[in-house]
Amino acid sequence: MSRATPHLFQQPLRASKVPVFYTNKVIESYAAKGSTPISLKHLINFGKGGRNKGEKEEAEKLLKGGNFLRTELPTRLSHRLRDLQELPYIVASNPRMAHVYDLYLEAFEQIRRFPVIKDLEDNDRFCEFMQGTLDKHRVVIPDLAIGVSESSPFHLPPQDLDTIMVRMLRSRISRRVITEQHIALTSQFRERQRSLDKGKGREVDEQRVGIVDTRLKAAEVVRRCEELIRRRGGAEATVPIRLEGMLEDEFAYIDEHLEFMLFEMIKNATQATVAHHGSEEAKHHPITITIVHGPRDLAVRVSDEGGGLTPYGGLPPPPAPSFPLLAPGSTVADFATAQRLDIFSFSHMRRYYQHHAAQDEAQAAALASSSPSSPAGALESPDSAPATGAEGAAPKPLTGIMALRTVGKLAGTVKEQLAVERAREGQVLTEEDEVLRDAQMKSGIGLPLARMFAEYFSGTLEIFTVQGHGSDALLKIPKFGIESWASTERR
Repeated sequence: MSRATPHLFQQPLRASKVPVFYTNKVIESYAAKGSTPISLKHLINFGKGGRNKGEKEEAEKLLKGGNFLRTELPTRLSHRLRDLQELPYIVASNPRMAHVYDLYLEAFEQIRRFPVIKDLEDNDRFCEFMQGTLDKHRVVIPDLAIGVSESSPFHLPPQDLDTIMVRMLRSRISRRVITEQHIALTSQFRERQRSLDKGKGREVDEQRVGIVDTRLKAAEVVRRCEELIRRRGGAEATVPIRLEGMLEDEFAYIDEHLEFMLFEMIKNATQATVAHHGSEEAKHHPITITIVHGPRDLAVRVSDEGGGLTPYGGLPPPPAPSFPLLAPGSTVADFATAQRLDIFSFSHMRRYYQHHAAQDEAQAAALASSSPSSPAGALESPDSAPATGAEGAAPKPLTGIMALRTVGKLAGTVKEQLAVERAREGQVLTEEDEVLRDAQMKSGIGLPLARMFAEYFSGTLEIFTVQGHGSDALLKIPKFGIESWASTERR
């Protein structure tokens, strides 16, 4: 391809709005490049390409993949660094946002300076370094969520908030996919080498290609999600779940992505059922999960009897809504039965956070002024302790983004969480464990993030509600992920 010929997926360059004091010629040089689009089909074909030919060819593929990551990741990180630089200073200087910026800048510098990968030992060191970086960046989602939730709508309007969060999180998904795929391919290659050394022959696991499960059953993923909810206990664990449809069909997908999306859909359905009917009555209102395999896509519907979704999550309407509440063509009268969009908005997450934070602050102030032992104005910071109810009452459970303030990172995948729950069966949970559970179950960021996982490989996640009865969440994902959102990273 000649230099004058534009790449098929190349996006037009965005004019830089970076303040002068942020100017960094190295970052700007990387940000001027386009990112390489990656599809699920590409992940599978690249992983199988070397594996099916032999050990030498597979090793060469790994070295090629490692060096691709070494040059591709700094480009993708530079785009997000520039996005953070273009935020209003009062937003970017929030300690949480500044921490994300520092993490990205550190990763950018370390990855671009990593030596060229020349052999398998170099590749092992690179994989170890990248795994450490992935673990270190587990705080990014809580930091971003809290950082934007603490911003003022005057400095970061709802539409701008949604734009920055979509860019940051969609890019994060794409970086983790290609990084985890390379680490998993390397691990599988090394495992086959060890099998060969033990005289077992070169055993090839045809089902998993890196992080992609080529024979994934959606029904098994649903059952894992259900088990996790059951093991966590509470009223949600008593809500019956009915599974129907094509339960034995298989397809190729990243199982961790499907787990996250389905867990969020099922979790929200159980919570809505308990909230609407109460703990005892919820046992008589099952959730129905229907799985349908079409020629080109998978559809999963989660239907509940949780009373439907109230407009704006029960909050007062915003003075000037900047994000859609209903699907195009709907009217205010359609609140009773309509497709809902507001619950996927990150600006809705901020309104929820700020509304309840203000309520807690007012309640704490009232308690402090009425308590003879507390000097006026001696209020605890939001990070120091959970809000309390009336004097002598139990602490008020943390919900929404407020639950994230007390934990350093979100828990791992559904499989990882399930392994932890199985290991501590019968044990008494510590206060830290309970707080982490609340943060994972009630962060408020789950559904927006689940939709982004669906859209990453050109799928959709929609929610339709019937006020007074319940809601249907409908997930549709392509079976072979021909498209990829990675091509839109430049925007």
